[in-house]
Amino acid sequence: MTTTYNTSFERLEVFLNEYQPQLEKAINAIKILKTTDPNSEEFSQPLADLHVCSTILEPYSEGIVEVIDQFTEDRPDD
Repeated sequence: MTTTYNTSFERLEVFLNEYQPQLEKAINAIKILKTTDPNSEEFSQPLADLHVCSTILEPYSEGIVEVIDQFTEDRPDD
């Protein structure tokens, strides 16, 4: 199924809604990593979580840049 967006803003909203949860997970993992001993077992799970989030966010980051550029181009000049 192909989704058609009426505006670049709608597309931006979709990306933001999908991007934010992974970004929040990554930030939480970073907070834990900053306060946890790297030699402890508690360190490995947030490190793994951050790795997964980074892997998911990487293509979204590229896509969101394209969406932001398109949104900016579609805005009327003041």
